[in-house]
Amino acid sequence: MLIIGWFLTFSLFLGGFLGCFLPMVPGTPLMLAGALAYQWLVATPDHRLSAGTLTGLTVLMVLSQIADLVSGMLGASRFGASKYGMWGGVAGVFVGLFLGLPGLILGPLFGVVLGELFGGKALQDALRAAWGTLVGSAAGIVARVLFGLAMLVWFVAAVWR
Repeated sequence: MLIIGWFLTFSLFLGGFLGCFLPMVPGTPLMLAGALAYQWLVATPDHRLSAGTLTGLTVLMVLSQIADLVSGMLGASRFGASKYGMWGGVAGVFVGLFLGLPGLILGPLFGVVLGELFGGKALQDALRAAWGTLVGSAAGIVARVLFGLAMLVWFVAAVWR
């Protein structure tokens, strides 16, 4: 059972950290699941993760999710996206889900452009709003990676203390 526990812990942390780089993959929640797998399947009574460590990892995971959600919207609105563009971006995410990784990346951009055009904006303004979405999404990826790295370092430090 110990080998299975370590395998699961390692797999969740690795998959979660890689997921920090990909849109729509719950990177930091998978990493938190890895910490919980360690706690339940690997940790011995005298070598468990503290409540502070589990709370800290949970807070970092929540902050990562908030940063991810807010960054795309802030980028889009900062570059002039309207509510039509925002809703178009949301629709583009859902359509992109069915088209694989390229769809996940391009879907929101096309959605923003189409939403802005539907809302009456000129093509140049619609493309500017899509650029803002791209900039915001890139900032979200950077934030997710940094939060994921912090979670990984905290977990490793807590396990090998």
